Amino acid sequence: MVPAARVESRITDGEPGMFFTYKAEYGAEPLIQLSLSRTWARQVAGAGWAVVDGLAVIDVMEWDHSVTPARPALVRTALICADYDAGMHGWRAHADNRTCRVAWTGQGTPSLVMPWDEPVGP
Repeated sequence: MVPAARVESRITDGEPGMFFTYKAEYGAEPLIQLSLSRTWARQVAGAGWAVVDGLAVIDVMEWDHSVTPARPALVRTALICADYDAGMHGWRAHADNRTCRVAWTGQGTPSLVMPWDEPVGP
């Protein structure tokens, strides 16, 4: 069983992102470090967009103002990946920061469009 994660957050003037690490052999809790913009609490969390399609939203990079209230059109998120090293390390997990478009259904349900699902060129 994996212990509850330790979550740390800080304000950054640089690019927002998430660092996540977990190494099963150490027995320590997973560590999540969020580097968030100064407006994250108000524009993302306070507006209800801290999680979209099951993934944490680190920043909203573009807004769709054609609807009221405005909703996210492009977000920065983090995909958590895990792998197994049969040699010395065992299970490991980390996060890759990604920029994803947000697709909306007619009922107003958001889903993230993963970068590898984007159309390539004309």
